[in-house]
Amino acid sequence: MAGTAKILTYTAFGVMVLFGVVGGLFVAGYAFEDLSTWAAIGSTAAWLVPGVVLCLLALTTYSAVPTVFVGLTGLVSAVTILDSTLNLVDRDALGPVVAIGVFVVGVSLAVLALRETVLAGLLLVVLGVVQLAATSIGFLDEWRSGGGPDPGHLLTTSSGVIVVPLVVVGALFLVAGRLAHRSLRFRHHLPPSAHTAH
Repeated sequence: MAGTAKILTYTAFGVMVLFGVVGGLFVAGYAFEDLSTWAAIGSTAAWLVPGVVLCLLALTTYSAVPTVFVGLTGLVSAVTILDSTLNLVDRDALGPVVAIGVFVVGVSLAVLALRETVLAGLLLVVLGVVQLAATSIGFLDEWRSGGGPDPGHLLTTSSGVIVVPLVVVGALFLVAGRLAHRSLRFRHHLPPSAHTAH
């Protein structure tokens, strides 16, 4: 089972890395198409730099790292719902800023999954479900007036397209963690040798 779990873990990680690269190029491409060169560089750096920092943080073994990602996922989830409900960000002027934030956190969670498979998988699923809810909320007014995308095509919108990768990859990590008999941990535990002897 351990071999299968490892294969599933790295398959899910590879899928998310591919999604991250393709999605990143897509977002950057739109920025360079719609904005001036320097504005496009700035807007791309605004999500790319934090994304790289989060991925590097996820690779570290600091005991607080899992807790930081739990808090970050909760914060991003709350902002996502609030934005869909209260229109915190003008999407017409700035684009799907909040969805890009969800995308960045999702990619970094895949990196965290290499160490904390179950926790990262659970957070990815939560993030995907929240994004689906937020996307649905965002189109409620249009649906009530007979407009907006068909519910069947909700996952093809700029905000909804990230839902499936998040949920599927998260589910793969959860299965991998189950097969490897890993438990849900919010903090790293020091090996016995690292504790002071009494």
